[in-house]
Amino acid sequence: MKSKNWFSQKNLSLIDHETKKEYTVKEFLRYLNTNHPKLKKIESTLHGTFESTKYGSGFNFNEIREYQIGDDLRHISWSATARTNTLQTKEYFAEKELNSVFLIDISTSMFCGKKAETFLNLCAFLLSLAATFSEKIGGLFFSDNIKYHFQMSSAASQSNIVFQSLLNYYLSLSENLNPEPASTNLSKALDFSKRYFIKKGLIFIVSDFINISNWEKIFYEYSKKQNIHSFQIYDQVDFMIPKSGYACLIDPETKEQFFVNTDNEIVQESYKGVMANKQTNLINFLKSALISHMVIEHSDFEHIKVN
Repeated sequence: MKSKNWFSQKNLSLIDHETKKEYTVKEFLRYLNTNHPKLKKIESTLHGTFESTKYGSGFNFNEIREYQIGDDLRHISWSATARTNTLQTKEYFAEKELNSVFLIDISTSMFCGKKAETFLNLCAFLLSLAATFSEKIGGLFFSDNIKYHFQMSSAASQSNIVFQSLLNYYLSLSENLNPEPASTNLSKALDFSKRYFIKKGLIFIVSDFINISNWEKIFYEYSKKQNIHSFQIYDQVDFMIPKSGYACLIDPETKEQFFVNTDNEIVQESYKGVMANKQTNLINFLKSALISHMVIEHSDFEHIKVN
């Protein structure tokens, strides 16, 4: 059986999620090699984060047992100690309720060329991991404004709803020959998430980080309250101009048009320099903010045949 071309599917309902079982995250991932080195690295990184971070609203009493060196002195049960003539302590276990929030950039540039496939593959993979380790999943789709908002709900079902909605959005966009330009306002998405998703959890940001501005301050503040993981959808096309003589270049987000001689070495080097500088500044800022950041390319995903 050939690998399924999900990117040619049509007519998926935006609201009839539950009846579209064939389009669940699990089914989508059947056609991807999830043992690819980059995906295993992502899984390993997130698994460590899931396991090492404490979540929950409090602690529940488990039992009274004999005190051991290193136990919290505040939990000693003096009544039990008096009855047994040995030092006794109360043991508690933490309530574990891990919430995962997805901030997904659906601006126009995210669906250019091979980036669309890379984008959907990554989101399916991340949602699958979050559904495995999280109690609840929520999030939003954003571009210049907040486009869709998903309330916190059961991870198993919400992961499919978020992915189904993203896939449907892509398909509807691909059928529109003249889509409305949509830029990226990451600061607005962060501000909305900061006010709405208050409970501590994991924040997944998926974007190409192109043409963003005035986002660093709120990003840094948010990172102090939440555990943020950012994933950059990368395509070399964004960082170079093909040599094709005089050409009309169109910004995919603003639709601004301008003519340039793409064969001109000065134009080539200038564009590369500007984009390389933006990428360097992005990486340096995220490192300074101690943010886990991964660059994801089309080659990080490999389709497999399924019988």
